[in-house]
Amino acid sequence: MKFWARTLLSHASAPFGKPLPTIWGGSDMAIDISTKRLRLACGTALLALATTGAHAQSDVKALGANAAGPAVDLPAKTIGVLQLNAQAEVAFRIAEGARQAATHLGWKTVTCDSLGDPRRMASCADSFLAQGVDAIVTVAIEPGPVTAQLRRAREAGVPWVTMGGGTTPSELVTAQYAPLETEMSDLLHAYLLDRLPERGDPDPEIAISTFSQVWAGKQRSDDLYADLEGTGVTVVDEHVSDLANQIADARQSVTSQLTAYPEVDALLGTANYTVPVMGQLVAQRFGGADYPERPLIVGYLDDLVNLEAVRRGQVDAIATMRLDAPSYVAIDQLAQHFARGHELDPDAYLSGKEVYGIDLTEAALITRDKLPPEGEYVQPADDFVAFFEAKWNAEFGVGG
Repeated sequence: MKFWARTLLSHASAPFGKPLPTIWGGSDMAIDISTKRLRLACGTALLALATTGAHAQSDVKALGANAAGPAVDLPAKTIGVLQLNAQAEVAFRIAEGARQAATHLGWKTVTCDSLGDPRRMASCADSFLAQGVDAIVTVAIEPGPVTAQLRRAREAGVPWVTMGGGTTPSELVTAQYAPLETEMSDLLHAYLLDRLPERGDPDPEIAISTFSQVWAGKQRSDDLYADLEGTGVTVVDEHVSDLANQIADARQSVTSQLTAYPEVDALLGTANYTVPVMGQLVAQRFGGADYPERPLIVGYLDDLVNLEAVRRGQVDAIATMRLDAPSYVAIDQLAQHFARGHELDPDAYLSGKEVYGIDLTEAALITRDKLPPEGEYVQPADDFVAFFEAKWNAEFGVGG
Protein backbone atom coordinates (compact mmCIF):
# COMPACT_ATOMS: atom_id res chain seq x y z
CA MET A 1 0.00 0.00 0.00
CA LYS A 2 1.37 3.40 -0.94
CA PHE A 3 2.49 5.48 2.05
CA TRP A 4 0.83 8.62 0.71
CA ALA A 5 -2.58 6.92 0.65
CA ARG A 6 -2.39 5.97 4.32
CA THR A 7 -1.03 9.40 5.19
CA LEU A 8 -3.88 11.16 3.39
CA LEU A 9 -6.50 9.68 5.68
CA SER A 10 -4.56 9.46 8.90
CA HIS A 11 -3.47 13.09 8.54
CA ALA A 12 -6.70 14.31 6.99
CA SER A 13 -6.72 16.86 9.78
CA ALA A 14 -4.33 18.20 12.34
CA PRO A 15 -4.49 18.84 16.10
CA PHE A 16 -5.37 22.37 17.16
CA GLY A 17 -2.78 24.86 15.98
CA LYS A 18 -0.73 22.37 13.98
CA PRO A 19 -0.38 22.70 10.19
CA LEU A 20 -1.13 19.78 7.93
CA PRO A 21 1.90 17.88 6.66
CA THR A 22 2.76 18.28 3.00
CA ILE A 23 1.68 15.04 1.35
CA TRP A 24 0.86 15.94 -2.25
CA GLY A 25 3.20 15.61 -5.18
CA GLY A 26 6.06 13.31 -6.03
CA SER A 27 6.20 10.06 -7.96
CA ASP A 28 4.21 8.21 -5.29
CA MET A 29 1.07 10.01 -6.44
CA ALA A 30 0.81 7.65 -9.41
CA ILE A 31 -1.05 4.42 -8.61
CA ASP A 32 0.82 1.44 -10.00
CA ILE A 33 -1.89 -0.56 -11.77
CA SER A 34 0.22 -3.72 -11.86
CA THR A 35 0.69 -3.47 -8.10
CA LYS A 36 -3.06 -3.04 -7.76
CA ARG A 37 -3.59 -6.22 -9.76
CA LEU A 38 -1.30 -8.12 -7.40
CA ARG A 39 -3.15 -6.72 -4.40
CA LEU A 40 -6.48 -7.76 -5.90
CA ALA A 41 -5.26 -11.27 -6.62
CA CYS A 42 -3.89 -11.68 -3.11
CA GLY A 43 -6.69 -9.93 -1.23
CA THR A 44 -8.57 -12.98 0.00
CA ALA A 45 -5.40 -14.83 0.96
CA LEU A 46 -4.12 -11.85 2.93
CA LEU A 47 -7.43 -11.62 4.76
CA ALA A 48 -7.24 -15.27 5.76
CA LEU A 49 -3.73 -14.77 7.11
CA ALA A 50 -4.76 -11.66 9.05
CA THR A 51 -7.68 -13.29 10.83
CA THR A 52 -5.52 -16.11 12.18
CA GLY A 53 -4.04 -13.58 14.60
CA ALA A 54 -7.31 -13.09 16.52
CA HIS A 55 -7.06 -12.91 20.30
CA ALA A 56 -9.36 -14.66 22.77
CA GLN A 57 -11.62 -12.24 24.64
CA SER A 58 -9.68 -12.69 27.88
CA ASP A 59 -6.49 -11.82 26.00
CA VAL A 60 -8.18 -8.77 24.45
CA LYS A 61 -9.21 -7.54 27.89
CA ALA A 62 -5.66 -8.04 29.14
CA LEU A 63 -4.36 -6.09 26.14
CA GLY A 64 -6.80 -3.31 26.93
CA ALA A 65 -5.70 -3.14 30.56
CA ASN A 66 -2.05 -3.13 29.50
CA ALA A 67 -2.72 -0.31 27.01
CA ALA A 68 -4.21 1.89 29.74
CA GLY A 69 -2.39 4.99 30.88
CA PRO A 70 -1.83 5.83 34.57
CA ALA A 71 -5.03 6.09 36.59
CA VAL A 72 -6.57 9.55 36.34
CA ASP A 73 -9.92 11.23 36.98
CA LEU A 74 -12.06 11.63 33.88
CA PRO A 75 -14.06 14.87 33.83
CA ALA A 76 -17.74 14.84 32.89
CA LYS A 77 -18.31 15.94 29.30
CA THR A 78 -21.09 16.36 26.74
CA ILE A 79 -20.50 15.13 23.19
CA GLY A 80 -22.50 16.28 20.17
CA VAL A 81 -23.06 13.49 17.63
CA LEU A 82 -23.79 14.86 14.15
CA GLN A 83 -25.43 12.15 12.05
CA LEU A 84 -25.29 12.00 8.24
CA ASN A 85 -28.57 10.12 7.86
CA ALA A 86 -29.82 7.54 10.34
CA GLN A 87 -31.94 5.93 7.60
CA ALA A 88 -28.71 4.21 6.58
CA GLU A 89 -28.15 1.37 9.03
CA VAL A 90 -24.38 1.70 8.92
CA ALA A 91 -24.57 5.43 9.70
CA PHE A 92 -26.79 4.62 12.66
CA ARG A 93 -24.28 2.00 13.85
CA ILE A 94 -21.37 4.45 13.64
CA ALA A 95 -23.22 7.08 15.66
CA GLU A 96 -24.49 4.46 18.10
CA GLY A 97 -20.93 3.23 18.62
CA ALA A 98 -19.90 6.72 19.72
CA ARG A 99 -22.96 7.07 21.94
CA GLN A 100 -22.38 3.71 23.63
CA ALA A 101 -18.68 4.41 24.16
CA ALA A 102 -19.37 7.87 25.60
CA THR A 103 -22.14 6.51 27.83
CA HIS A 104 -19.76 3.85 29.15
CA LEU A 105 -17.44 6.68 30.22
CA GLY A 106 -20.31 8.40 32.01
CA TRP A 107 -20.55 11.17 29.44
CA LYS A 108 -23.71 12.74 28.07
CA THR A 109 -24.43 12.73 24.33
CA VAL A 110 -26.79 14.81 22.22
CA THR A 111 -27.55 13.65 18.69
CA CYS A 112 -28.78 15.56 15.66
CA ASP A 113 -29.65 13.83 12.37
CA SER A 114 -28.95 15.97 9.30
CA LEU A 115 -31.01 13.60 7.11
CA GLY A 116 -28.40 14.14 4.39
CA ASP A 117 -29.42 17.81 4.04
CA PRO A 118 -26.44 20.24 4.00
CA ARG A 119 -28.56 22.98 5.60
CA ARG A 120 -29.47 20.68 8.48
CA MET A 121 -25.80 19.74 8.89
CA ALA A 122 -25.04 23.41 9.55
CA SER A 123 -28.05 23.94 11.82
CA CYS A 124 -27.24 20.80 13.84
CA ALA A 125 -23.69 22.04 14.38
CA ASP A 126 -25.00 25.50 15.33
CA SER A 127 -27.27 23.86 17.89
CA PHE A 128 -24.39 21.89 19.41
CA LEU A 129 -22.24 25.00 19.76
CA ALA A 130 -25.13 26.95 21.27
CA GLN A 131 -25.64 24.16 23.82
CA GLY A 132 -21.97 24.33 24.78
CA VAL A 133 -20.96 20.76 23.94
CA ASP A 134 -17.38 19.85 24.77
CA ALA A 135 -16.69 18.04 21.49
CA ILE A 136 -18.44 17.25 18.21
CA VAL A 137 -18.15 13.89 16.46
CA THR A 138 -19.64 13.47 13.00
CA VAL A 139 -20.60 10.56 10.77
CA ALA A 140 -18.94 11.27 7.40
CA ILE A 141 -20.06 14.92 7.29
CA GLU A 142 -18.20 16.80 4.56
CA PRO A 143 -16.46 19.99 5.75
CA GLY A 144 -17.97 22.18 3.01
CA PRO A 145 -21.51 22.60 4.39
CA VAL A 146 -20.22 23.23 7.94
CA THR A 147 -17.14 25.37 7.31
CA ALA A 148 -18.45 28.29 9.38
CA GLN A 149 -19.28 25.96 12.27
CA LEU A 150 -15.87 24.28 12.03
CA ARG A 151 -14.21 27.68 12.39
CA ARG A 152 -16.37 28.57 15.39
CA ALA A 153 -15.60 25.22 17.02
CA ARG A 154 -11.88 25.74 16.58
CA GLU A 155 -12.08 29.27 17.99
CA ALA A 156 -13.99 27.91 21.00
CA GLY A 157 -11.50 25.06 21.54
CA VAL A 158 -14.13 22.41 20.77
CA PRO A 159 -12.56 19.33 19.12
CA TRP A 160 -14.30 18.23 15.90
CA VAL A 161 -13.81 14.59 14.93
CA THR A 162 -14.98 12.76 11.80
CA MET A 163 -15.53 9.03 12.19
CA GLY A 164 -16.65 5.97 10.27
CA GLY A 165 -16.38 7.33 6.73
CA GLY A 166 -13.65 9.46 5.21
CA THR A 167 -14.30 13.06 4.21
CA THR A 168 -12.38 15.67 2.25
CA PRO A 169 -9.26 16.57 4.26
CA SER A 170 -9.56 19.87 6.16
CA GLU A 171 -7.22 21.56 8.62
CA LEU A 172 -10.31 22.64 10.57
CA VAL A 173 -11.12 19.02 11.51
CA THR A 174 -9.23 17.97 14.63
CA ALA A 175 -8.96 14.30 13.65
CA GLN A 176 -10.48 11.86 11.21
CA TYR A 177 -10.89 8.17 12.05
CA ALA A 178 -12.01 6.35 8.94
CA PRO A 179 -10.89 3.30 6.97
CA LEU A 180 -8.88 3.18 3.80
CA GLU A 181 -11.71 2.29 1.47
CA THR A 182 -9.38 0.13 -0.64
CA GLU A 183 -9.21 -2.37 2.23
CA MET A 184 -12.78 -3.34 1.29
CA SER A 185 -12.91 -2.41 -2.38
CA ASP A 186 -9.93 -4.55 -3.35
CA LEU A 187 -11.67 -7.62 -1.92
CA LEU A 188 -14.94 -6.79 -3.67
CA HIS A 189 -13.37 -6.02 -7.04
CA ALA A 190 -11.30 -9.21 -7.00
CA TYR A 191 -14.52 -11.17 -6.45
CA LEU A 192 -16.32 -9.24 -9.21
CA LEU A 193 -13.58 -9.85 -11.76
CA ASP A 194 -13.32 -13.50 -10.79
CA ARG A 195 -17.06 -14.15 -11.22
CA LEU A 196 -17.87 -12.07 -14.32
CA PRO A 197 -16.53 -14.65 -16.85
CA GLU A 198 -19.31 -17.02 -15.73
CA ARG A 199 -21.76 -14.88 -17.72
CA GLY A 200 -19.95 -15.80 -20.94
CA ASP A 201 -19.91 -12.19 -22.14
CA PRO A 202 -16.59 -11.34 -23.84
CA ASP A 203 -17.18 -7.63 -23.09
CA PRO A 204 -18.83 -7.49 -19.66
CA GLU A 205 -20.90 -4.46 -18.71
CA ILE A 206 -21.76 -3.30 -15.22
CA ALA A 207 -23.91 -0.53 -13.75
CA ILE A 208 -23.11 1.14 -10.45
CA SER A 209 -24.83 3.26 -7.83
CA THR A 210 -22.53 5.61 -5.95
CA PHE A 211 -22.57 8.30 -3.29
CA SER A 212 -19.58 10.13 -4.71
CA GLN A 213 -20.65 13.45 -3.17
CA VAL A 214 -19.28 11.92 0.05
CA TRP A 215 -15.50 11.48 0.05
CA ALA A 216 -15.61 7.84 1.17
CA GLY A 217 -18.04 7.01 -1.63
CA LYS A 218 -15.84 8.72 -4.18
CA GLN A 219 -12.86 6.66 -2.99
CA ARG A 220 -14.82 3.45 -3.61
CA SER A 221 -15.95 4.41 -7.11
CA ASP A 222 -12.54 5.84 -8.06
CA ASP A 223 -10.90 2.60 -6.95
CA LEU A 224 -13.38 0.62 -9.03
CA TYR A 225 -12.43 2.49 -12.20
CA ALA A 226 -8.74 2.00 -11.40
CA ASP A 227 -9.22 -1.73 -10.86
CA LEU A 228 -11.25 -2.14 -14.07
CA GLU A 229 -8.61 -0.47 -16.23
CA GLY A 230 -7.38 -2.92 -18.84
CA THR A 231 -9.86 -5.66 -17.90
CA GLY A 232 -12.34 -5.12 -20.74
CA VAL A 233 -15.15 -4.48 -18.25
CA THR A 234 -17.22 -1.36 -19.01
CA VAL A 235 -19.27 0.75 -16.60
CA VAL A 236 -22.32 1.56 -18.72
CA ASP A 237 -24.11 3.68 -16.12
CA GLU A 238 -23.22 5.43 -12.86
CA HIS A 239 -25.98 6.83 -10.68
CA VAL A 240 -25.18 9.23 -7.83
CA SER A 241 -27.52 8.60 -4.89
CA ASP A 242 -29.81 11.20 -3.38
CA LEU A 243 -28.65 11.13 0.25
CA ALA A 244 -31.83 12.80 1.48
CA ASN A 245 -34.10 10.26 -0.24
CA GLN A 246 -32.05 7.10 -0.17
CA ILE A 247 -34.40 4.15 -0.60
CA ALA A 248 -36.89 5.69 -3.03
CA ASP A 249 -34.00 7.02 -5.11
CA ALA A 250 -32.34 3.59 -5.12
CA ARG A 251 -35.52 1.88 -6.31
CA GLN A 252 -36.00 4.38 -9.11
CA SER A 253 -32.37 4.36 -10.27
CA VAL A 254 -31.94 0.57 -10.23
CA THR A 255 -35.22 0.14 -12.12
CA SER A 256 -33.98 2.62 -14.72
CA GLN A 257 -30.64 0.82 -15.06
CA LEU A 258 -32.29 -2.58 -15.55
CA THR A 259 -34.65 -1.09 -18.13
CA ALA A 260 -31.94 0.73 -20.07
CA TYR A 261 -29.45 -2.17 -19.89
CA PRO A 262 -31.46 -5.42 -19.73
CA GLU A 263 -28.35 -7.53 -20.51
CA VAL A 264 -26.14 -5.88 -17.89
CA ASP A 265 -23.77 -8.40 -16.30
CA ALA A 266 -23.47 -6.94 -12.80
CA LEU A 267 -24.79 -4.26 -10.49
CA LEU A 268 -22.49 -2.76 -7.85
CA GLY A 269 -23.65 -0.48 -5.05
CA THR A 270 -20.99 1.56 -3.29
CA ALA A 271 -23.66 2.84 -0.88
CA ASN A 272 -24.79 0.12 1.52
CA TYR A 273 -28.49 0.96 1.32
CA THR A 274 -28.65 0.35 -2.45
CA VAL A 275 -27.54 -3.29 -2.16
CA PRO A 276 -30.77 -4.95 -0.91
CA VAL A 277 -32.80 -2.82 -3.33
CA MET A 278 -30.70 -4.15 -6.21
CA GLY A 279 -31.18 -7.70 -4.99
CA GLN A 280 -34.93 -7.35 -4.61
CA LEU A 281 -35.54 -5.72 -8.00
CA VAL A 282 -33.28 -8.17 -9.86
CA ALA A 283 -35.01 -11.12 -8.15
CA GLN A 284 -38.39 -9.79 -9.28
CA ARG A 285 -37.24 -9.23 -12.84
CA PHE A 286 -35.39 -12.55 -13.23
CA GLY A 287 -37.83 -14.78 -11.36
CA GLY A 288 -35.52 -15.47 -8.42
CA ALA A 289 -32.78 -16.97 -10.63
CA ASP A 290 -29.24 -17.36 -9.33
CA TYR A 291 -26.15 -15.90 -10.95
CA PRO A 292 -25.14 -16.28 -13.81
CA GLU A 293 -28.77 -16.48 -15.00
CA ARG A 294 -29.20 -12.98 -13.60
CA PRO A 295 -26.73 -10.09 -13.07
CA LEU A 296 -24.14 -10.42 -10.32
CA ILE A 297 -25.07 -8.23 -7.33
CA VAL A 298 -22.28 -6.92 -5.08
CA GLY A 299 -21.86 -4.07 -2.63
CA TYR A 300 -20.72 -2.88 0.75
CA LEU A 301 -21.26 -3.35 4.48
CA ASP A 302 -22.90 -5.90 6.70
CA ASP A 303 -26.17 -4.15 7.48
CA LEU A 304 -28.57 -6.84 8.68
CA VAL A 305 -30.78 -6.26 5.64
CA ASN A 306 -27.74 -6.75 3.39
CA LEU A 307 -26.76 -9.97 5.14
CA GLU A 308 -30.33 -11.23 4.80
CA ALA A 309 -30.26 -10.46 1.07
CA VAL A 310 -27.10 -12.58 0.78
CA ARG A 311 -28.77 -15.32 2.82
CA ARG A 312 -31.77 -15.34 0.45
CA GLY A 313 -29.48 -15.55 -2.58
CA GLN A 314 -30.50 -12.13 -3.91
CA VAL A 315 -27.06 -10.59 -3.33
CA ASP A 316 -23.83 -12.43 -4.12
CA ALA A 317 -21.18 -10.68 -2.02
CA ILE A 318 -20.57 -7.73 0.25
CA ALA A 319 -17.28 -6.30 1.47
CA THR A 320 -17.38 -5.04 5.02
CA MET A 321 -15.53 -3.97 8.13
CA ARG A 322 -16.65 -2.84 11.58
CA LEU A 323 -17.12 0.88 11.01
CA ASP A 324 -18.09 1.41 14.65
CA ALA A 325 -14.47 0.66 15.64
CA PRO A 326 -13.45 4.22 14.63
CA SER A 327 -16.22 5.49 16.92
CA TYR A 328 -14.56 3.86 19.92
CA VAL A 329 -11.19 5.25 18.86
CA ALA A 330 -12.70 8.74 18.57
CA ILE A 331 -14.16 8.59 22.08
CA ASP A 332 -10.94 7.14 23.52
CA GLN A 333 -8.87 9.90 21.96
CA LEU A 334 -11.25 12.53 23.34
CA ALA A 335 -11.00 10.90 26.78
CA GLN A 336 -7.19 11.11 26.67
CA HIS A 337 -7.50 14.75 25.58
CA PHE A 338 -9.87 15.78 28.37
CA ALA A 339 -8.29 13.67 31.13
CA ARG A 340 -4.60 14.15 30.30
CA GLY A 341 -4.43 17.15 27.97
CA HIS A 342 -3.12 14.99 25.11
CA GLU A 343 -3.61 16.05 21.52
CA LEU A 344 -5.74 13.67 19.48
CA ASP A 345 -3.56 11.18 17.61
CA PRO A 346 -4.63 11.25 13.92
CA ASP A 347 -3.05 7.82 13.39
CA ALA A 348 -4.84 6.08 16.26
CA TYR A 349 -7.28 4.14 14.07
CA LEU A 350 -5.32 3.28 10.93
CA SER A 351 -2.24 2.47 13.01
CA GLY A 352 -4.16 0.64 15.73
CA LYS A 353 -1.56 -2.13 15.88
CA GLU A 354 1.12 0.37 16.85
CA VAL A 355 -1.05 2.65 19.01
CA TYR A 356 -3.22 0.08 20.81
CA GLY A 357 -1.76 -3.32 20.00
CA ILE A 358 -4.82 -4.63 18.09
CA ASP A 359 -5.93 -4.47 14.47
CA LEU A 360 -9.00 -2.26 14.13
CA THR A 361 -9.16 -2.13 10.32
CA GLU A 362 -9.71 -5.73 9.20
CA ALA A 363 -11.90 -6.17 6.10
CA ALA A 364 -13.95 -9.21 5.12
CA LEU A 365 -15.73 -10.47 2.01
CA ILE A 366 -19.08 -12.05 2.89
CA THR A 367 -20.72 -14.58 0.59
CA ARG A 368 -23.53 -17.05 1.22
CA ASP A 369 -21.13 -19.65 2.62
CA LYS A 370 -19.47 -17.18 5.02
CA LEU A 371 -22.47 -15.59 6.71
CA PRO A 372 -22.61 -14.90 10.45
CA PRO A 373 -25.54 -16.33 12.43
CA GLU A 374 -28.89 -14.85 11.45
CA GLY A 375 -29.55 -11.49 13.09
CA GLU A 376 -25.87 -10.88 13.90
CA TYR A 377 -23.25 -8.65 12.33
CA VAL A 378 -19.88 -9.88 11.14
CA GLN A 379 -17.73 -10.08 14.26
CA PRO A 380 -14.21 -8.62 14.35
CA ALA A 381 -11.29 -10.93 14.99
CA ASP A 382 -10.49 -8.83 18.07
CA ASP A 383 -13.35 -7.62 20.29
CA PHE A 384 -12.54 -3.91 20.29
CA VAL A 385 -15.46 -3.10 22.61
CA ALA A 386 -14.09 -5.42 25.30
CA PHE A 387 -10.62 -3.97 24.67
CA PHE A 388 -11.62 -0.35 25.21
CA GLU A 389 -13.89 -1.10 28.16
CA ALA A 390 -11.02 -2.91 29.90
CA LYS A 391 -8.68 -0.04 29.05
CA TRP A 392 -11.07 2.57 30.44
CA ASN A 393 -11.73 0.55 33.58
CA ALA A 394 -8.00 0.40 34.28
CA GLU A 395 -7.26 4.08 33.67
CA PHE A 396 -10.54 5.85 34.54
CA GLY A 397 -12.19 3.36 36.91
CA VAL A 398 -15.37 3.15 34.81
CA GLY A 399 -17.33 -0.04 34.14
CA GLY A 400 -16.26 -3.23 35.80
